[in-house]
Amino acid sequence: MLVLPSKTKNLLGCVTLLILISMLTYFNSLKGSFQFDDAHLINSQWLLNTDAFFDHPLSAEIGRRPVLNWTFALNNQLARHKVFGFHLFNLALHIGVTLLIFFIIGRAKYLLNKCGWVFPLTTALLFSLHPLNTDSVSYISSRSSLLATFFYLLTLYIFLNLFCPKKITPFTKKLPLSLLILAGIYLSVASKLIGATLPFMLAVWYWGFIGRKQYPNFHKAAMSNRSAFIGLTLVTIISTGVIIFGDSWIHIPFDQGFELFGRAPYFIVQLKVIVFYYLKLFYFPFNLNVDSGFPFSSAMTDPAIIFSGLIILASILAILKWRNVWVVVGAIWFFITLAPTSSFIPLNDLAVEHRMYLPMSLGLSLVAGVGIKTLPMLWRLRLLVVLLIALGATTAARNADWVSELSLWKDSATKNPFSPRPHNNAGKAYYEKGDLAQASYHFEKSVANIPRFVANQYNIQDPKGFLERRNKVAGKNDENKLKSPSSLKIMAELVEPHYNLASVYLDQGRLDEAEEEYLKTQALRPGHFSSKIGLSSVYNQKGLYDQAVSLLEQAVQENITSSDPGFALARLNLGELYGKTGKIADAITEWEAALKIDPSLLPAHFNLGTAYMMTGKLESAENAFKHCLKLNSRYEPALFNLAKVYQMQEKWDESTQLFKVFLEVTGPRPSAFTQIGFNFNRQSDWKNAQIYFEKSVSLQPDNINVRIYLAEALASLGHKEKAKEHLQAASNPNPAQSAAINKMMLSLTGPQNTTP
Repeated sequence: MLVLPSKTKNLLGCVTLLILISMLTYFNSLKGSFQFDDAHLINSQWLLNTDAFFDHPLSAEIGRRPVLNWTFALNNQLARHKVFGFHLFNLALHIGVTLLIFFIIGRAKYLLNKCGWVFPLTTALLFSLHPLNTDSVSYISSRSSLLATFFYLLTLYIFLNLFCPKKITPFTKKLPLSLLILAGIYLSVASKLIGATLPFMLAVWYWGFIGRKQYPNFHKAAMSNRSAFIGLTLVTIISTGVIIFGDSWIHIPFDQGFELFGRAPYFIVQLKVIVFYYLKLFYFPFNLNVDSGFPFSSAMTDPAIIFSGLIILASILAILKWRNVWVVVGAIWFFITLAPTSSFIPLNDLAVEHRMYLPMSLGLSLVAGVGIKTLPMLWRLRLLVVLLIALGATTAARNADWVSELSLWKDSATKNPFSPRPHNNAGKAYYEKGDLAQASYHFEKSVANIPRFVANQYNIQDPKGFLERRNKVAGKNDENKLKSPSSLKIMAELVEPHYNLASVYLDQGRLDEAEEEYLKTQALRPGHFSSKIGLSSVYNQKGLYDQAVSLLEQAVQENITSSDPGFALARLNLGELYGKTGKIADAITEWEAALKIDPSLLPAHFNLGTAYMMTGKLESAENAFKHCLKLNSRYEPALFNLAKVYQMQEKWDESTQLFKVFLEVTGPRPSAFTQIGFNFNRQSDWKNAQIYFEKSVSLQPDNINVRIYLAEALASLGHKEKAKEHLQAASNPNPAQSAAINKMMLSLTGPQNTTP
């Protein structure tokens, strides 16, 4: 029997504990659904599998996060659009990051000739269970933070292994490790650009844990208060100057933060974000929110920014005075790894929870671990147990909010009731569930919150005027063609809730209110295509066909070269309007054009089939209805109309069979029974005709035509008295029906002599 050394047993015990406790805490996240930004994971053709990914022209562009997107393509290849696999991959990455934290701290202690696993275990557990990480782990699209952090820490661990004090590593072994370090830097940056800080952090860890032995005098001087502070200040000033005046090389992200805020204002407000959002949530992880709604402000009007700057400066001085290498390195890690998203590179949102994943790993978690380590053993154990239970329970509860889009945005709207985004997204979730009352409630809240939100979030007091000014600067009259990303971002904040509210009103039949909201959408963004389609539907339902046609014709003409599925819908609707106004040829043209854009548009196939049937093009009608049934074999209108086409072609058996399929789908329908009876009638199968006409009459006793057909079948079978009964039961016939009844009654009774 193999006997393991106690050191190995302790190590395996720690690793097992970290894995099990992470799995237990995040187990309920595995049943989460795809959320708002996850749509591209299932809709993008280039993420269907790894082959499609490599065929895409942007697959190697590092700014597009190729490593991240490859993992999404791999998930789809293994189990297409199965959300469980995506969540499992995220959880595996989180466990990997947790273990790397444990091993990196252990390796660093080893480099300092210290041993013990309590401190590394404490730090790793704090990180693994902290609720602030739920945004990164439970939200699939936040995998970028997980993946970049995993490769970031893996590279650091390999780097530390280059300097093992008890082994002289030959060059033949150092070279592969060095190549792995370079590969790790690339993989981290190609997962998310926060990995660009990795070379600097490798230098910091070298200085903190290796350089102190190789260059003891320099390290001692660097750890002194004055020299460290002066050096840090100089580095900060130089870096700031380079960033401010080095616009030609500094990264400009795909976000629109630069135009929304500007570089310097964004940096200044980040002082407040760091203290009053990130640090607050780390030490008091309550009211976590996917939509922080953190307001924009300036130092001139917000004293909290100055106060935050003083707190950060005091914290740096206190850390330098403490001169604990773990705390110094942890603090540097926090500020440096947070810098790509919270310094001079402006992003759309001022604060987002998943931006803290890397800064927490060997930053705040490390500093907190050092703080717990300084306590007496008994107090340390008590505090750690309480913390881990509280953090684990809070994390598990937060995971439950991420299970569905509805639960996530209801939670967000409750915590941030004055932001339009949570209400808008909660309204969309209710709309998709078919709860129009709740959907309209949240969309109305969203619309009401827009002016205040845009003013606070982007420091824009006149959003509409802002868009008009941007339009004028761009020199374009068509807002839809604006190139300004910030204009598009603001328009999204303004337009989407109005458009969504209008769509709900339309579904509720509140046509006047729907028209008002669609017109507001058009006023804010005249080129908004979908709102034109919606407004035309309002006019259509109001019977204002000329206005509806004019609006759709304009929309179609403006987007004549578009291949967007929304454009196909516009042509479908325009065809329906032409059909209503008797322009059948024009209607057919529009439906055929819609199908060229989107061949899966079932209503267009059906409408074409109906038009062909009306114009006597029975073969074309048959093909169109068959296309419908390929898309949906249980589509009731297509089943019925195809059966009618067969009837018009005198294919009685095919028609009867299809009507029976229709009845299997819909249940008893008098119209289908009548048509089947008519088919048997034309085949002189009077017995079966009688059966189906009687079924129709039992469901619709006032249908005079069916009674006439039934009487004809009964008379042909010799049941003249029963035929008379049905003819006599026909009440309030029109003149044509009266003539048919009288003629049949005469045939049943024979000529009658009249007395003078």
